[in-house]
Order: sequence, then structure tokens, then C-alpha cells
Amino acid sequence: MRLWTPGVVIADHHKGFPSGLSGIEASALPGRLGVLSDGFRTPLLVLKQRDLDHNLAAMENFCAKHDLSLSPHVKTTMSPEIAQAQVSHGAWALTLATSTQLAAFRRLGADRLLLANELVDPGAIEWLITELDHDPGFTCYCYADSVDGVEVLERQLGRRPRSRRLPVIVELGVPGGRTGVRGVEAAVALAGRIAGSPHLELAGVGGFEGVIPGRLDGRLLDEVRGWLGELKELADEVFARHAGDGEFVVTAGGTQYIELVAGELAPPWRNGRPIRVVLRSGCYVTHDSLGYETYRQLLATEYPLMSLRPSLELWSRVLSRPEPDLAIVDFGKRDTGVDAGFPVPLHRIRRGTSTLEKAPSGEVVAVNDQHAYVRGVHDLEVGDRLAFGVSHPCTTWDKWRVVPIVDEEYVLTGVAQTLF
Repeated sequence: MRLWTPGVVIADHHKGFPSGLSGIEASALPGRLGVLSDGFRTPLLVLKQRDLDHNLAAMENFCAKHDLSLSPHVKTTMSPEIAQAQVSHGAWALTLATSTQLAAFRRLGADRLLLANELVDPGAIEWLITELDHDPGFTCYCYADSVDGVEVLERQLGRRPRSRRLPVIVELGVPGGRTGVRGVEAAVALAGRIAGSPHLELAGVGGFEGVIPGRLDGRLLDEVRGWLGELKELADEVFARHAGDGEFVVTAGGTQYIELVAGELAPPWRNGRPIRVVLRSGCYVTHDSLGYETYRQLLATEYPLMSLRPSLELWSRVLSRPEPDLAIVDFGKRDTGVDAGFPVPLHRIRRGTSTLEKAPSGEVVAVNDQHAYVRGVHDLEVGDRLAFGVSHPCTTWDKWRVVPIVDEEYVLTGVAQTLF
């Protein structure tokens, strides 16, 4: 799979870029352009190339070691450049969450997509099946979790002759969670209904363990293992009853429990059957400094972990020191996600200097749309620059349209555009 990458022309509304670069194609930006020294403005989100490359290689090697197929959830970044890098590092497919996201990546030339969601919008169903009819080389899976949902698909697909059936994955849910059939017995029954459909192809089973509730301790890991046991039970039963001539997909695995999922769905369980285990992790590619990092610390108590590095930094400036232990800096909810916690201070450059230092002690305690409150700081001045590690990549990337990619000296090496 090779994705088309649209050209990027720097514009005034691209946050952080110097106004003098407006109208210049990103591919033609001058060399040795330093994002900390050549007029770039704050707030500014940067992606560190070396850490990104490390994560890409780490996941590629992990999947090869554990006989996993990777279908990264590219709704994390919605970036053609990053998605292509994931494909170049062995991604088998690309996962998305909405039909609009599917259309965006289909336009880029993606030929194998996985919609990790139910598909019930008649217009979206018609668009997808038309794409499948027109291109025999294109494949797209979707989820189903109810007979009602299956009938919605069948009504739309039955409106006229189709060249192919739509591949459907039965989604197993979590009590109190979001979508997904509740319980193995009901999921097996739904699989039988899909297998008997003239318009649908039963492609496998799947779900998302990341919505299992609980405190971050060993009991939560037991709950996740228990749910994965149910997914295996479902897969065993459905495979025994309905396995066809092709492969059978079993998909799970966000970024919280990568090693746990790999262990539970390992080759010994597959026992030589034509089962393709598909991991859908998305946030691994840039990782973070708080949200997913906390889960990895929990996993490390029971599993050897692959190394993932936080590769995103959010640079800001101190706007005000209105109280002795309070600094107001120039980023806010318009610039970074705060649903998994506040960004973590990493580096500081003092006003009028270019020396990178460790950030002083202190923490973000609140954010507004365009301001963050940093408490516990005494050694900061108005105009100082601070770099923060983000707490949740998914809800940070959607706030940026063009993100500079930089080397270890913060020299621009490229850009990552987003299609939100």
C-alpha cells in the first residue's frame, strides 16, 4: 500500500509557523530552519523525528516477534505522512473510526481499511459498497453488534446487485461500556445471523479492551485478561461453526495493554488455525508523557515491555507571573488534550538565551482555551519558553493542521499534516 501525500503550503493560520513562511510549500522550506531560533511562534507542537522512528521500528519488531498484524488506528493523527510511515513499517491495514475518516484515507489510496465501529448510516454504507464494487483490490471491514445493525446493512446492500459481500466483524462489548454485543452467547448468535446473510461476509470477531473500567492496579489487568478470555472463547466457537476458506480475523489491542493482548492471543492459542490476530494500537506511534505512559508503568509490573518514547513536545512562553508561585503560559485547551491529565513540564529556555535546560519544578493545575496555569514555580520570568510533554496524543493532534518534524537540534526535517 502506498498513500498519496497532498502537498502542504504554509499559511498564516498554521499555528506556530513564522508569518514570513506563508505561501511557501513545505517541501521547499529552507534547510537548517530551527524551530526554536528562527521566528517560530508559541504555542508550537513539534514531533521529534528520532523518537518517532524509534516507536515505528519498535512496533514493527514487536509484531514480527509475536506474529501479529498491525492495523494502526490512524484517527490518532489523521496524518498522511505518519500513516505512510506506519505502512512502510509493516502495517497490514489502517483502522479508522468514522466513515468520513474512511473516505479521507480512501482518497489517499488506502486499499485495506478497518472501520472499528458499527456502520448504520445509509449514505456511508452506499459510499463504501460502491468503492468495493468499483475496485476489486480494495477491502474494508466494519463492525456489527446487533441484528438491527445487520438489517440496516442488508437493506442498503440489497437495493441493487453488488459484486461483493461486505466483510463484517462481530464486536464483543464490555458491560457498562460502549458498543459491542454483551456476552459470548449473544455474539455467537449474531455471528450465525451474519454468516447466513446473502449480502454480508462473516470476517471475524473483535473488540476493545481499553474501555474496561477499574483502578490502575493488578485487578484491572485481571479484568482485561478475563475479557480477552471471552474474546478467545467467542473466536473458538465462531471459527468452529462458520470458518470458511479464507482467514479469520481476531482483532483487539489499543495502546494501553499491547503486551498483555499479545500474550493472550499468542500463536499457541491459534494452534495452526488460519487466524489473523490484528492489533489496532494508534497512540504508540507518538506515545505521550502521562496518559498511556501510566498504563505502561502498570504493565511493567507483570510484562516485559517494548520501548516506546514520547515524541511530542508542546512549546510555550510565560505570559505573566501574577502571583509568586504562579506562571501563566500561552497554551490551552485549543492546543492540547487534557482529558487524560495536564501536560508535563520538560524543558526551559530562559528569555534572551538559547540554552535548553530542565524545566523547573511545578505543574499545570488548570487550563483555559488559550492559557495554562503552572503552580509551584519561582524561577521563571515573563518570556521564558517552556516545553511540555502531552498527556493524550489523540486529543492533541486534532488541534493542529501542520506539525513541524524536527531532529535532535530542533532543526526542521519535514512536516506532518492532519486531515481533521
